[in-house]
Amino acid sequence: MTIKEIYQALDTIGVLTFSTIENMEVHSRVAHLNGFDHDGIYFRTMSNKPFARQLKANNKLTICGISDSRILGHDGEGVPDFPPGYFIRMICEVVYMDEAEVRQRAQDNPSLQLAVHDLEKYPMMAQGNFRIVKARGEVFDYDFNCQHRDHKILRERFDFGGMTSNKPGPRITDACIACGQCYEVCSFKAIKKGSVFEVISEKCDDCGSCMHICPVDAIELSHAL
Repeated sequence: MTIKEIYQALDTIGVLTFSTIENMEVHSRVAHLNGFDHDGIYFRTMSNKPFARQLKANNKLTICGISDSRILGHDGEGVPDFPPGYFIRMICEVVYMDEAEVRQRAQDNPSLQLAVHDLEKYPMMAQGNFRIVKARGEVFDYDFNCQHRDHKILRERFDFGGMTSNKPGPRITDACIACGQCYEVCSFKAIKKGSVFEVISEKCDDCGSCMHICPVDAIELSHAL
């Protein structure tokens, strides 16, 4: 995915959860983004807020959001029934931008002009502008009831700025005896048959059913994003 595509997926959701670290605690709040270019993705806050101070202290950030948080009902077992949609999550590194840089970049980037407007409206925002310069993440497109396709999920991982991401899901090793039990138990259609079976990572929910049933422990744990 390009930075533009990543930004559009985030901006379509609009309000997102932003999390930072302070004193080994995770601090979260809702916020939104305000533009992008080839150098990264932009957002802002007031410099007096803990949010800004935490970002300046360690430049680490995570973002996540879901396209439709409604639960339309429950099935007979009480399981939430979600409409098709997607969630997105990112692990980010950010840099602080001073007021002069914001104003300069806004001259050629209409999406940053609102940030300039806010500089006039909220003085404490002049020192509260940041750019995501590195990130890795994932778009998790779900259709749990298979309304529009024959499998439940489709995962796409991305990275930019020098970060790299791992493939989702576990890995079946050469210890596989091709018994087919993982294929039969997988409700996500994420197992490919072969002399050594294979996890189709983009369809895998990492539910663990294949690992639980494998008689020879041939399936390795997944790696973090």
